[in-house]
Amino acid sequence: MSSDAGYHYRFTAMTVPCEIILFADAAQLLAVTIENNTRRLEAKYNFHDKRSWLTQQVNDRQVNKVKLDDETAAILACVRQYCIATEGVFDMTIGSLKYQQISQSTQSREQLYLDLAPYMGLANWSIDGNWLNFCHYQTRFDLGGVIKECAVDQAVDLAKSAGATGVLINFGGDIRTFGHKPDGSAFIVAVVNPKDNQQAFFSLPLNNQALTTSAHYQRRYQFNDEQTSHILSKDGVHPQILSSTVVADTALEAGIYSTALTIKPTLDVPETVGFAFIDDTLTLHQDVEFIQL
Repeated sequence: MSSDAGYHYRFTAMTVPCEIILFADAAQLLAVTIENNTRRLEAKYNFHDKRSWLTQQVNDRQVNKVKLDDETAAILACVRQYCIATEGVFDMTIGSLKYQQISQSTQSREQLYLDLAPYMGLANWSIDGNWLNFCHYQTRFDLGGVIKECAVDQAVDLAKSAGATGVLINFGGDIRTFGHKPDGSAFIVAVVNPKDNQQAFFSLPLNNQALTTSAHYQRRYQFNDEQTSHILSKDGVHPQILSSTVVADTALEAGIYSTALTIKPTLDVPETVGFAFIDDTLTLHQDVEFIQL
């Protein structure tokens, strides 16, 4: 059994620092297993890698009906339900725009959205068992807002299967916990100040829960004519929201809602999902009464 401090393991994957804290027998072997699985997911679903399964089987497809393996079918079916719940605000078909922007970088942001609008959104793809169906060849997926969160959830599943009594997974701020520390206490996690990422803004305990924070104060996306938040949406992110934090049962659910709420903070969320916003005046909110429509 590891010490009261737990076994700490760090690596970099999916462009972010990844941290694992384990209270388990054979913790080192378990941590390596989690890292290997994370790298497997990264290689399989990498939008930017021409060799990835996502590129070769989905985005460079020659037909509009793709046979999925069981893992991918389960992921995409779950994601689709969350896309519906967010009223289509969370949209994997943003990959259509990214692909076009990369191949025809002379177009303006406005023109790209105008040209790609017919090929984006929930109406352009569906799941039927293990079949992924598209309406147009131009529709492409970017799973950047999905797979890191799936890797966190799978890491927790691997730890559970290995008999871990406590685990904290933190992949670039996408966090999920299971169990507790040896003294029975919960894991405490912090959310950073969106204007100073070296400073904690608030913290809270997680009990078998996931927490993700979506923000647009660091990463940017470069169009031909302008630079925007890396969280892409036709109308942009909401100007009052610097960051949105969501607590949910899984990292996938938390991640999709935190991204969607950054774009449309007035979305309805399930009672099982908690959220908090940091606004442009560095004020913390746990409701949407401050939003100016």
